[in-house]
Amino acid sequence: MNITFENVTFKYIERKILDNASFSITENDKVGVVGVNGTGKTTILKLMLGIENPKSGKIIKSGGIRINYLPQDPKFDLNTSLIDIIMNDSTADNPILDYEAKSILSKMGFDDSSITTKNFSGGQLKRVALAKVLVTPCDFLVLDEPTNHLDNELITWLEKYLIKFKKGIFMVTHDRYFLQRVCNKMLELDFGKTYLYEANYDKFLELKAERLALEKVAEKKLKSILKSEAEWMSRGVEARRTKSKSRIERFNELSKIEFNEEKTMEFTSISSRLGKKLISLKNISKAYGDKLLFDNFSFDLNRDDIIGVVGDNGAGKTTLFKILMDEVKPDSGEVIKGETLKIGYFSQHLELIDPEIRVIDYIKDYKSNIETLDGTISASDLLERFLFDSNLQYSKVKMLSGGEKRRLQLVKVLISNPNMLLFDEPTNDLDIYTLELLEDYLLSFKGPIMVVSHDRYFLDKICNKLLCFEGNKIVESLKSFSKYLEEDNNVVSEKPKVDNTRKRNRLPSAIKQEYQNVENRISEVENRLGFLKEEIKNPKYDYTKLMDIQKEIDELEIEYDKLMERYFELIEIKSNYDE
Repeated sequence: MNITFENVTFKYIERKILDNASFSITENDKVGVVGVNGTGKTTILKLMLGIENPKSGKIIKSGGIRINYLPQDPKFDLNTSLIDIIMNDSTADNPILDYEAKSILSKMGFDDSSITTKNFSGGQLKRVALAKVLVTPCDFLVLDEPTNHLDNELITWLEKYLIKFKKGIFMVTHDRYFLQRVCNKMLELDFGKTYLYEANYDKFLELKAERLALEKVAEKKLKSILKSEAEWMSRGVEARRTKSKSRIERFNELSKIEFNEEKTMEFTSISSRLGKKLISLKNISKAYGDKLLFDNFSFDLNRDDIIGVVGDNGAGKTTLFKILMDEVKPDSGEVIKGETLKIGYFSQHLELIDPEIRVIDYIKDYKSNIETLDGTISASDLLERFLFDSNLQYSKVKMLSGGEKRRLQLVKVLISNPNMLLFDEPTNDLDIYTLELLEDYLLSFKGPIMVVSHDRYFLDKICNKLLCFEGNKIVESLKSFSKYLEEDNNVVSEKPKVDNTRKRNRLPSAIKQEYQNVENRISEVENRLGFLKEEIKNPKYDYTKLMDIQKEIDELEIEYDKLMERYFELIEIKSNYDE
């Protein structure tokens, strides 16, 4: 199975997304797609799926190819149950078994498969969509930001799942550890061109640096030739009579070449004066109904703190930020803040931006002239610094990519001249180039920073401290985030689980029946695989028959892996009951 782009060109209004792009991927490739926000990473996924059509060129897909797509912002019928959403693509030829659907939903945190998505958050919808694409049989997975809204445990699980996945993967993600560990190829989008590297993320960075160095040398030579030819063409009328026709034609062709002048982005802001008193939390507690988020938490913020706030989804990280901004009151305890403190808050919610407003007005409505380290500049000039050219500035916000909207949010935060930053999932949808600039900015920021994130690379690079949500406690740690996760996983694997729940006397009959069914099916699959692996050695079969046997072997091996995963889950469930 393969997918091939042949000289594909695509424009979105005036923006050239792809310019004569050609590349090919096979079902053995695990490809990470990278590029600056707005260069067309999501568009290339939609072209591959046929959601968008190229202006010219061809996209060739093997006959019968099955592609599962995880969109950046999935939508579902609000009245359909989770189990029906998952089972919707089940067919006689490619069935999804009931236990598979329930198992993957449970893995994504949904124990009740009969509920609908009516009151689901964007993160919950993403996890439902992820469950659906992983359990539905396919030849290629096409994933748009698969780690967004996942907690650390689920990101680690997904990473291991995709490493073992035996079909093709084509994904956009900003998670650099994820790219490094999962992908064997990288596709870079740059000025409408595509560059396919047979490399993981680290090797890709080396190869890209080599490519750019060679391109600079070639461009310098070309500009030199063009300059000398322009001088030759500009000579007087007498000289023009003797000019070679072929040389004039060559000059005209050279003049059509567009040089991609590299645009750079810079993050700068003037910080307001920060006094000695910052933030002090004294024995604060917060609960919603019966759910206790944290209890008796005390903490003093220091001027040089860059704190990673980490923990499972729903643990209370965003609530802690809202308490710091006086949007939510703690149930008990005291929050003491300095008078000079000016907090810049970066929300994880894009819906805070009016989609119908123009980009330039989103900034001008707050400030028309902005104080920077280089003096006072206009809103338009500031947006230029953040790679919003004149066309983009007068577009409506709804026309921007997800990453461009996040970058626009960032501009709004920085022009408020904060002396403390609270960032809630800032890495979601940002491209790697912008992330690197953001990391450098945060490291140079003259004031304390607290950041909620699941991005391991990002947290490892910038943070000097962690606040870890563990149960209903918030624990301070000086470890790197990767080290914290590693030790946490070791504790889980080395120590037996302590189950504090009271054991019930009898195993529910539904669990008992499923356990028996899975056990029986494992035995059937093992026997069938043994038979087929002997059959495929039979010299009397023709090529078509051998291919049919191999196809059945592949499908059974995938089913076997899923059966074994569920089998061990059921054993763990059974351990909570007296037989």
